[in-house]
Amino acid sequence: MKITFLGTGGGRFVVLNQLRATGGFIIESKNLNMHVDPGPGAIVRAKQFKKNLAKLNSIFVSHHHPDHYTDLEVVIEAMTLGAKKKRGILISNENVIKGFDDEPPVVSPFHLKVLEKIYILKPDEEISFLNVKLKTTKCVHGEENCMGFVLEDEKKIGYTADGEYYEGQENYFKDCDCLIINCLRPRNSEPYGHMTSDKAKILIERAKPKLVILQHLGMKMLFGVAEREAKWIEQETGIKTVAAKDGQVFEIGEENKSLKNY
Repeated sequence: MKITFLGTGGGRFVVLNQLRATGGFIIESKNLNMHVDPGPGAIVRAKQFKKNLAKLNSIFVSHHHPDHYTDLEVVIEAMTLGAKKKRGILISNENVIKGFDDEPPVVSPFHLKVLEKIYILKPDEEISFLNVKLKTTKCVHGEENCMGFVLEDEKKIGYTADGEYYEGQENYFKDCDCLIINCLRPRNSEPYGHMTSDKAKILIERAKPKLVILQHLGMKMLFGVAEREAKWIEQETGIKTVAAKDGQVFEIGEENKSLKNY
């Protein structure tokens, strides 16, 4: 399985200044070509990093915050060949697809109609599609229906999405071949609904994945800090931990190596 990062930035100021790209990431296997959290600039970064979005067969959106959904509709149009062919799967929560309170949905009825299948899920639900299994995971975040996932295909891939660490979170991610952690802040920071690197260390120690990739990095994780925190986590846990870069490609299972940097 292959994971390509179309962006590794997160949080308002990184997004607004594009200090890191914010296009989400793409998971590819024999069965799957899934775009995860297509945030601001996803369509542009796909072009930059040579990913053909017309080859997508699914999209996962973790929650109703702009750095995770802004390019969703244009990515749907790419997947459906300009909205000309009914195809592809969208997996997200009710807030994204139907809206909530005074917040409207983030995807139009037009774009929903061109999809072949829509799954509206809550944390702790499981689906099978395209010969893969996906279980949604709970997040402790400002958007209460925010959800990560564990994907079982050729390999087992976990994604925390946004949120702070909570007791028992590791039970979702035990023995993943790769765990992708949205780690917005360095150790000893206030979490404010997001993961910090010291709490990520606890999650990693308990879940014991084969490879950890830190991404969705906030301002305090830039300019070499994320790389330092990843090295510290690896030294503390003995588990290979990498801070992803924009455009970086990982081959999961090929000794979990990084294939390319742009």
